[in-house]
Amino acid sequence: MDDGGWWRVPSWPLWQLPAPAVAYVLTVETAAIAAAAAIATAAPVHSQDLLTFGVLAACSVVHLQASRRIERVRRVTTGGPQVDLTSIWLVAAVCCLPPLLVLGMVVLTRGQRWLAFDRPPHRNWFSAASITCAACAASGVLVAVGHRPPPMTDVPGSLAELAVLTAASVVYWVAQLVLVGGAIGLTTPRARLVDLVGDLELNAIDVATVCLGVLVSIALTHAPLVILFGVPVAVVLHRAILVRQFENDARCDAKTGLANTVHWRQIARKELATAARRDDGVGLLIIDLDHFKHLNDRYGHLAGDDVLRAVADALRAEVPDFDFVARFGGEEFSILVPGVHSQTSLLHTGERIRRTLERLTVAVTGDRGDPAVVGVTASVGAAMFPDHALNLDDLLRTADTALYAAKRGGRNRTCLAADPLRRPA
Repeated sequence: MDDGGWWRVPSWPLWQLPAPAVAYVLTVETAAIAAAAAIATAAPVHSQDLLTFGVLAACSVVHLQASRRIERVRRVTTGGPQVDLTSIWLVAAVCCLPPLLVLGMVVLTRGQRWLAFDRPPHRNWFSAASITCAACAASGVLVAVGHRPPPMTDVPGSLAELAVLTAASVVYWVAQLVLVGGAIGLTTPRARLVDLVGDLELNAIDVATVCLGVLVSIALTHAPLVILFGVPVAVVLHRAILVRQFENDARCDAKTGLANTVHWRQIARKELATAARRDDGVGLLIIDLDHFKHLNDRYGHLAGDDVLRAVADALRAEVPDFDFVARFGGEEFSILVPGVHSQTSLLHTGERIRRTLERLTVAVTGDRGDPAVVGVTASVGAAMFPDHALNLDDLLRTADTALYAAKRGGRNRTCLAADPLRRPA
């Protein structure tokens, strides 16, 4: 999206966000300015601090420039929360520099990112503001307790330093998590907890970057040249995150962010095998949007993509996390429902989801630029393991047959598969 230049504030995409999101962003940015002004002079800057800042700054520049290509790919292909690898150098700065130089490190690291990547200005400013707030909060903890690094041979002092640095690091990490999660929550419809704060693996990597930052700070105060080993470690960690991202992307549908067919089948086979061992039931719902081709022909394929994303968001919000949703191709979606004990319960689940989609309205823009609000309906086919089939392929065929029965019956309805299997007595 063309933002019209960072200096043209009225044209920023920020103003197109919901009013609560705009207020939140501006509040965080105002708080960042106030926090920076309040803490900048909380501790004096000595000549040794300037030397430490120079070493830390040089290492951060080498790392960020060496990882530009990796970061470009990562930013293009990922949405939602991301690990910020600049935390390594920012946390190190928090732990061993006075607040004024910590703010200088924020400016240095964010400035490099601004120059390297074309992002909407309000995103850049919010990112800088959230990091500034987190850094000021963590620095405030260290200033409040009068933290000074102990000598290398002072074991009790090392334990005390560990406690203080841990507290500051936790404050930094939690502040970042809350501020960024709040922005995502106010700009993402029906956001789940994992959308706000990321999954367990993502947070584990985030914690690892904070820990590496603490280690870098200790190296700076006790053995400065050891920090040189931190640069290749940071670059390799950057690349490792990209590999993880590619693995996640290979399991997801590009348009909706739901699981793709291959990944869904893998999970479904495991669920059926588990259910067979436990003598449990697993439901399958196949959902097909009614008259979707007509919508594409009338408003264009971009509008159709908007509808698919809205439907995916609605399905994610409607089903529990342990139900597994996928886009099965075109306008068709599938939901695996483990732990279903009766066909009636599965039918009620399908009806609830159908009614949710029936109430859904989506704002779209046609090929000619004309705005419109469209509604959707869906036909749902339901089948149950082991009542209707004993393997995944047969279960899919049975649910698909029920789906076509719903289509033939007038659409916008849920049909349960007929003729349950006869089990041996």
